[in-house]
Amino acid sequence: MRLSISWLRFGLAAAVAAATPLAGHAQTRPSGQGASGLGIAPSGAGTGAPAVPAPANADPVVGSVEGHLIYLSELGDASNTLPENLRGMPFDTLYPVLLDRMIDHEALVIMARRAGLEQKKQVQHDIQVATERILEGAYLGEVAAPLVSEQAIQARYNRQYANRPATEEVRARHILVTTEAEARKVLEDLKKGADFATIARVLSKDPDASKGGDLGFFRREQVWPAFADVAFSLQPWQVAPNPVKNEFGWHVIKVEERRLVAPPSFSDIHDQLKQELLAAAVQQTIEKARAQLAIHRFNLDGSELDTGPKLSTEAIPGR
Repeated sequence: MRLSISWLRFGLAAAVAAATPLAGHAQTRPSGQGASGLGIAPSGAGTGAPAVPAPANADPVVGSVEGHLIYLSELGDASNTLPENLRGMPFDTLYPVLLDRMIDHEALVIMARRAGLEQKKQVQHDIQVATERILEGAYLGEVAAPLVSEQAIQARYNRQYANRPATEEVRARHILVTTEAEARKVLEDLKKGADFATIARVLSKDPDASKGGDLGFFRREQVWPAFADVAFSLQPWQVAPNPVKNEFGWHVIKVEERRLVAPPSFSDIHDQLKQELLAAAVQQTIEKARAQLAIHRFNLDGSELDTGPKLSTEAIPGR
């Protein structure tokens, strides 16, 4: 069974609880240890992470295992991997636990090297995979992330939302049946006072039948054109006089509400636009990388695809 460093990260709860003094009891700390002795600045405020020491002059050594030095910044990095319920705790409370766990980590790494585990094929493979993942993220951070600036986010907002008029939306219900005759029968029953939602629950073949045919609010472009033409021609509580047909069957439509929706504010849509830009930047970076490299594809059996560039078998290990 192979274990990972995650046990160091997520096995902290009990240790932290044991190391935390009971309320009302003073905690004795050696002189110079903890926040007050290290010139700590509250760098984690507002982030959900513990406030991490920010020494004025240097990154101090806080431990050593067989001469391998452990720096305070490494404990700060480790604190960012803590479970959410521990991140709000003061760093000086977490400090001795994090240091112990980092010492455990270094001790195990040293013993693994002494045992020659670096030479095992699977370990070398895992190291290579981890290295490549780090390099992938580093390259995207170097090339793609700078494209997602506040100016770029603002420009995207200006293009898509700024000065856009309010959008009309309607809230409608519908009943989907198989034939026009069934739809006409539904219309007759509605004229006699039958409840639209009740008929929808009993007869409609659409998945929203359980909600009484309620489609919620939608914009014109969010539904197929013929349905939109009918729905947006009706006033609240009106039922369309004729059913509408598409490939699924015949729809009886009722509009319940209409409203005008103003475009979202920049702050409301900021994070969504940021994610959209980041996704586009990552895709752009991938496409540029592919364009500069020789890429070959193979079938499941290892044979080359009939289409695309060919790779010499001399370049393929084992052939």
